[in-house]
Amino acid sequence: MSQSAAQMADKKAKSALVNSKTVLPRNENAERDALIEQYLPYATSIANKVIQTLSNDADIEEIICNARLGLLEAAKRYDPKYNVDFKTFSYYRIKGAIYDGLRKTGWIPRSLYAKIKFEQASNEYLQTMSDRSLRTKMSPDEEMSEIYETVNSLASIYIISIDANEETLDIEDKKANDIERKAEFQKIKEFMRQAIEELPEKERKLIKMYYFQNKTLEEAGEKLKLSKSWTSRLHARALEMLFKKISHMQMKVAHQASKQ
Repeated sequence: MSQSAAQMADKKAKSALVNSKTVLPRNENAERDALIEQYLPYATSIANKVIQTLSNDADIEEIICNARLGLLEAAKRYDPKYNVDFKTFSYYRIKGAIYDGLRKTGWIPRSLYAKIKFEQASNEYLQTMSDRSLRTKMSPDEEMSEIYETVNSLASIYIISIDANEETLDIEDKKANDIERKAEFQKIKEFMRQAIEELPEKERKLIKMYYFQNKTLEEAGEKLKLSKSWTSRLHARALEMLFKKISHMQMKVAHQASKQ
């Protein structure tokens, strides 16, 4: 990494930081600035690892800048009440910002993008569920139900991420080499497509923009005129609806097969 690239990236990231300071009170800005200062080397190290996987003509300055902008976004959204270490909290936002920048410039091959999308979407969903848990006191039964919904929604994310990138075959279950299992997985993808079409309008548009049109969750929310928090909640709700719809379709098929 050249010194000039790092300096230019610093300049862009600092400019974004200055432009965003009016959003928070002074004491919160100070806490955020301290986090950014402490974790700048961490953001740069993530950027460098990504750079090593790309060809020599990749825009190093832009990649480092995006990493630091991801760090800025993480610092703005972080709240100690999440009960999670900031390093863990910021990791996917930094990496996500890098990949979003690469995506916009066409640097990411389709074979990699489905894996990245699954990682990003899962992180967004889990963060929404974490926020929900902090706001609502739940009984043990409700906690078990939420865990069940979370696992099911992550399964939905996995299926959609693959289906939106048909060329990506390497993230399917490596054990699923036999024809029967592959056919079963193909059927689940067909159920998913049908379930997406049956979603309410806003949920359907959000899922299509986020997974199939390569928009970020924030970009999709802006198109739908929704705030970040509402977009995240809508995303979580859509995933839960999708899994319920798919489960219903599978039960219906099983019931029809049992009659034959």
